[in-house]
Formats: sequence, structure tokens, C-alpha cells
Amino acid sequence: MLVASVLWFAAQFWWHLETVKRAIGFHFVDAADEPRLCRVIEPLLILTGLPVPFVGVIEDPARNAFACGIGRKRAVVVVTRGLLDALDDHELAGVLAHELSHIRHGDIRLMAAANIFMSVLTKLHARNGLRFTWVHAMLSWAIPAILPLSLVGGIVARWALKAGQVSRLLIASSREFIADAEAARWTQNPAALASALLKVDGLHRVSGARAQDDAMMIAGDTEGAGATHPTVTQRIAALARTTGSMVFNAPSAPRPEDWTAATTPESLKRVSFGQGALAGQAVASVRRGDDEDVLGLDLFGRCALIAALIGLGLLHFAELDQPRAIAAKFSLRPIATLVGSPIACLLGPFSTRAKERCSAGDTSRGYQAFEGQRHTLAGLLADTSRTRREFGITGSDVTMTSLMRGQLAKSYHGGSGRLRPIKTLRNRDDDTFIDTKGGAALGVPDQIVIAEYEQIGCFPIIGAPEGRAALPLDGVTRGGMSLRTLAAAADRDARLALIEVPTSGSVAAVRYARGRQIRLSAAFQEFGAPGMAAMSRHFTSSMHVAAVASLAAVADLRVLNPVDRASVAALVRSPATYVPCASLADR
Repeated sequence: MLVASVLWFAAQFWWHLETVKRAIGFHFVDAADEPRLCRVIEPLLILTGLPVPFVGVIEDPARNAFACGIGRKRAVVVVTRGLLDALDDHELAGVLAHELSHIRHGDIRLMAAANIFMSVLTKLHARNGLRFTWVHAMLSWAIPAILPLSLVGGIVARWALKAGQVSRLLIASSREFIADAEAARWTQNPAALASALLKVDGLHRVSGARAQDDAMMIAGDTEGAGATHPTVTQRIAALARTTGSMVFNAPSAPRPEDWTAATTPESLKRVSFGQGALAGQAVASVRRGDDEDVLGLDLFGRCALIAALIGLGLLHFAELDQPRAIAAKFSLRPIATLVGSPIACLLGPFSTRAKERCSAGDTSRGYQAFEGQRHTLAGLLADTSRTRREFGITGSDVTMTSLMRGQLAKSYHGGSGRLRPIKTLRNRDDDTFIDTKGGAALGVPDQIVIAEYEQIGCFPIIGAPEGRAALPLDGVTRGGMSLRTLAAAADRDARLALIEVPTSGSVAAVRYARGRQIRLSAAFQEFGAPGMAAMSRHFTSSMHVAAVASLAAVADLRVLNPVDRASVAALVRSPATYVPCASLADR
């Protein structure tokens, strides 16, 4: 992201001239097109020692001029038609010398970079997602933490923008003062420049120009968010301080009718140029006409804030005498936990023990401090997470990931339909189970399988039913399987169990139980309930009774995993009910 931003900024900077040309619409000229303009600028180029720049004209009645580009060899000086018509040669020379000073001192690069930066900063402020609006007001009723979060975000964004605007004004003003002084030195005619500044004051707005183009021009806004220039009064006062009476007494001095109500000889005496004074004036200029308050709120934002505060007061009126409960409602921790951010470990309320557990990677029970909270999303999330925890889910805290899975709480009666109700979480789309880690389970969760072994004595059917009609008892499947072959395979399992169980113990016991499940499941799926009943009768033979009895003598069942241990125990306890649970659901 940083590299992309740098490349974007570099591209904007490199093509700055072309961007300005398209935006403002000036055209290049030469001595044949504008002989007067070229005649006035040529002596100045010799005096300054600059390479010959491109020269352009904007066909607009406004009175303005600017220089732009990224270096001396790629610079252009542009004037408006209104400026050419309004100024005499001496005044025009002062303006052109001013612009050439910007080229010579590298101001065109500095202001291009500042303009691009401020353009981005302004857009970011306008699109600031934390800026308080009516949407934030309504969200804050359910998530009170949004209120302080939005206000802080709005304040930071506002003052960052204001700092940028004041900095730009101070930088641009200092460069304008320097360019004015250089123009006065090169032309030896500060009075002509003062007269030119008076003639462009208030008539500088070029149609079609963008706000960021204003900083490049010799005259621009002096107040408001787009302020980029010192006032004409300040600029002429600076010329008068450095050149003395020449501003007022030279042949090119402003005539009485050139002075304006805002800029008079008397007003020049009241201008202060101390460092603190200029900074204070810049801050005041930028804030003038601003419709946002110190919180970064306009009128609609202030109304939204009042509505948010009233709504929160009404919702939590009964708890206003409980400061700790009210403070908990504004905690950012539920939001951080919801989005799954690691910062959740750093946000309170969080005990030392819980913080240690969180640092070790266990972020469960992040909402526990908010259980029972009324009228807030945090309370709802806390209660939902508690329910998930009661289901046995280890990663029980509700997050965006778990919400996107579309989980539903359901009571489950097992594959047999006879199990005492067990609380489960299921995926909304395919009704599959959610495992203890909050992910999709590959089958029925182990705790449900164990419960069905213990309560009913049946087992989960092996293999998925294919939905075709059951075969007759003497039928044969396409794979060559029949009840006769199933019985023969079961007998082999029994003979092997009688040999291995006394020596291999639990491993052989699990193998026999598993084989019995396979034979019974196949019989039920291929031959239906009659086929399974026939297979169950076969398991009552003396050989299978002896095999089950050998399982009962195994003493090391505790080494088995819980599911296998429950399976063997169910078979030993009641061989008659050791059938597929799905077969019981059909009865």
C-alpha cells in the first residue's frame, strides 16, 4: 500500500503540468502570437539567467498569472487575457518577474507537491467513514462505543486537515513574499508590482480552475479552507517595508482610484509581520467562513449528535446512577472481538488472568464482562456467545467469521430420534453441525454420538443412503453383495475376534465392533429393515455371542478414545440394540 501510494504521488507530480493544462485550458504562444508578452519577458530571462520557459495564455477575462512545472527546463509561465489587457508593460513585467522567481527558487515543485497532498487530504476528510452523521447516531444507540470513536475520528481528521491548510497557507505566503521581493529587485520598480496587485485583487477567479490550482497563481483566496495567499494589503505592506517610499512616489505607483476599501495607504501601516502574528493571521484566515465546529461537525452533524445523546439517555435512563455500567457500554472491546482484531486483547475491561490467557492465544469469553447488558449490541453478542459456550464450542465468541457462516441453534434428538434433546449449532445453508472449534463438523459431533451409544445403544449409520428401493432378501447388489456374503464376512470377524481379543485386547474389540457396524449398515441400506432384521438374527448365533462375551472381558478399554470406548461398551451392554440409529427412526 505504501509503495502504491508513493508511485501514485510520483505519477501525479510528474504529469502535474499536463494535468493543469487540461484543467485550466491554456494554450502555448510565441512571439508571433503575443509579441508584447514575449517582448516584456525576454529581458527578465536574461536578467535571471533562467532557460527560456514555455509561455501560455488563458482566454479568460480574469486577471491572473502562474508558473508551473517540475523544473526549470520544463516550466511554463501562463497569463490570462484579462491580465494582458488590464496591465501596462511595467506592471506586466512585475507580474512576470514574480512568476520567474517561483521557477528560479523551485517554488513550482514545492507548491505542486503541496497541492497534490492537500487534494488527497481534502478528499480523505470528505470521505472519512468516522465523520459523525445520522448513520453513526443510529448505530450508536445499539453500539454506544461508536459515539466516542466517531467523535475522536472526526476531531483528528478535522484538525489534520486544518493543520494542512494552515501549513499550506504559511508556506505559500512566505513564497509569495519572497517572489514579490525578487520581482521588485529585478525590475527596480516595486510600485508597478503594487499597482498590478491592486488591479488583480478581487478579479483573479479563472473560470474552470480547480481549487488546488489557486495556490500557483499570483492572486488567490486569502481566507477560508482554500486560502493560499496573503492579502494584497499584506503584500503591498511588505513591499513598502523593504523599498520605502518608492511604492507610493514612483511614476508607476498606484493611483488614488486603484486603492480599494480593504487596501489603503493607511491600512498598510497596521500590518504586523512578526512570526507569531503571521501564524495567528493564517489560522484566523483558514477558519473564516468554516461551518464546522471544533468537533468537526456541521449543522447536520450537531443535530445528529444531539439525537444520539437523547436516544442513549432514554435507552439507558434506568442505569444512569451506575457509572461503571454506563462506562462498560462504551467499551471498544466488543467491536474488536467481533471483527476478530488482536487489539481485543489490549482493551478493557480485561483481568490480568484473562490478559495472560489472551496473550497465549485463547481469546474466548471476550464478551463475558458484557453479559446481561441491556439495549446494546455488546449485550446481545455476550448472551449469544454464552449460549455457544453452553453448547460446548471452545471458540464461542461471536465474530464476523461465525456470523457469515449463518449458524442456527437447534435441538437434536439424534439419528434415532429417541435421544433426549441436545443443544447444537447448525449451518443455516446445509444443516451440517458446527464442531467445538466453531468450524463445520465432518459428521455428527462426537458428544452426540457418545450420547446415543449411552442412551439408546445404537450407532451412526456407515455410508450415505443412495435413495433407491430396497432389494429382496435373496437379491444381489451390483457389487455382488448379498445377505449370505454379509453373514459370511460377519462370521470371519467373529472368528478373528475370538482369536485376537484375548491377546490384542481393545484394538481387536474395536475392530470387531466396527465390522459389525459395517455389516448391519450395509444390510439396512441395501435390503431395508427386513435385511437388517435378518442380519441382527444372524448375530444371535453362539459364535457371535461368544465374541461379544470376549469383548466384555477386555480390561483396557480406558486406553481407547471416548467414541470407540462408548461403542464397545454399548455392544457389550445390549447387542440387540446395537443397530444403525437411522433404522430406529423409521419404526
